Amino acid sequence: MQLPDRYRTDLAAPSIVGGYGSVIPVHDTYLDRAVLFKTMHDPANNLQLTNEIRGLSKARSRHVVEIYDIVCDANGQVCGVVIEKLNGRDYRHFHLEALSDPQMYLRLIYQIATALRDLHEVGIVHRDIKLENIRESGSGILKLFDFGISCAGTGYHTRENRGSIVYAAPELYQPGVKINYSMDIYALGICCWALAANQFPQVLLERPPQQSGCAPSIDSIFKGAFPGEIVKLIDDCLSRSPQNRPSAQDISSKLERYLLRNLHRGIFVQGRTSIYELSSSSPQVSIAIPQMGEIKVFYDGLYFLIGFVTGNVFVNNVVAQPGATLPESCVLTFGAMTAGSSREWVTFQSSYPELVL
Repeated sequence: MQLPDRYRTDLAAPSIVGGYGSVIPVHDTYLDRAVLFKTMHDPANNLQLTNEIRGLSKARSRHVVEIYDIVCDANGQVCGVVIEKLNGRDYRHFHLEALSDPQMYLRLIYQIATALRDLHEVGIVHRDIKLENIRESGSGILKLFDFGISCAGTGYHTRENRGSIVYAAPELYQPGVKINYSMDIYALGICCWALAANQFPQVLLERPPQQSGCAPSIDSIFKGAFPGEIVKLIDDCLSRSPQNRPSAQDISSKLERYLLRNLHRGIFVQGRTSIYELSSSSPQVSIAIPQMGEIKVFYDGLYFLIGFVTGNVFVNNVVAQPGATLPESCVLTFGAMTAGSSREWVTFQSSYPELVL
């Protein structure tokens, strides 16, 4: 097949030959950059390329490889795709570093989960999440690639599991199973183990997996390095029941909050002059309105929590409860409904810095 004139094959870089297609390093002479050209061995499999193009074009994520160009044959049929070349490291041997750098371990999981969140939000199921399909870009950002068997939406029924066996969720062994987002989450759970250890627990190698019992906790590797909430989040990815697996959104948001531990900031504003700040250096605030009510809020490094309440205090018109978490943005009302115009209001807004990867 003839590439457009703007592309020159990089003879110094080896091609990657897979079961269905090849990835050839080429140089884009227009933009003077190294890219990859992907083509299928058998034109009958060009539907996989179409899937990849659709998946990549819908996903707007810094954690998904970019598509640069589409190559068509003389009949206008898609026969190749030009994609971003990821020049950074792969993570197949990260398990050698995981125990000495648990924060980086969580950062990698966060980035995979964020990529899945962005895909799932636009209706894409990747279907082949594994360490071999994850690589670092030249700027140090983890990215997913290989969307050849991805599908749009969750209405597709598969007759065969075309993903990678050890990453396949238990339900994929059922005939005609309906593809859904939780299958990507199970594969993420397997990635969590692959990033942490050089071999999988035996129950994950069974076919279907976990027939003889549930997978052990990731805490068996990290020995208390993570709080219980994070351990449970990772462990639940491998739940045998799809409905018990967390969403990619949930995983991404909770890991982000943990990775930004002690960096959140909360501001209470009462009227035009009274301002109360919550942060790691000032972790507790009490606000009292005479004859109306009092509330104490503290910051535990992750959340802004209500400590105690006396009198009549409401959060977004709901009675404030000790132990509850304040929303990121809310209005506190002091005084019962019967107090009428004597009631007072305090606004709350929380913020946090961008997670630098």
